[in-house]
Amino acid sequence: MSDIDGKEFVLAGVVMKCLLSGGQTAGQFCLFENKSDGNTTTPIHVHAKDDETVYIIEGEMTAVIDGQPRHVTAGESIFLPRGIPHQLVNKSGNPCRYVLIGTPALFDRFIEQAGHELQPGEVAEPPTPEEIERLREASPRFGITLLSDWPQPK
Repeated sequence: MSDIDGKEFVLAGVVMKCLLSGGQTAGQFCLFENKSDGNTTTPIHVHAKDDETVYIIEGEMTAVIDGQPRHVTAGESIFLPRGIPHQLVNKSGNPCRYVLIGTPALFDRFIEQAGHELQPGEVAEPPTPEEIERLREASPRFGITLLSDWPQPK
């Protein structure tokens, strides 16, 4: 087990629990269970080195892929290929729980640097300017480009 296995992190207001790290899969993939409280928006971004697959366990969200919104509900999945701008949005006001698979495993290491570990009793909230800056600094190291409409740090 690596240091990240089983830990929960917060990134862009989403709680992300590492179920399998790249250390457990020989770098082939990483697996997360993510929770959005119903008021989250990830930045529009592009991965150069990895793909993401999302499976909705409960709730709903909108995946915006190359500018095209797709409503995804419980029992549905969506593939987010590298090189294509995408964003996950849950503005429903209702919780959404989903599985995220990163292939190959890079996202697990990214989340350690870009997010922060969830503390006991902490409730995930929209990112602070400091969290946005940490996300901006970590992204290039993992081949992630954040596109321009994500909030700028104050």
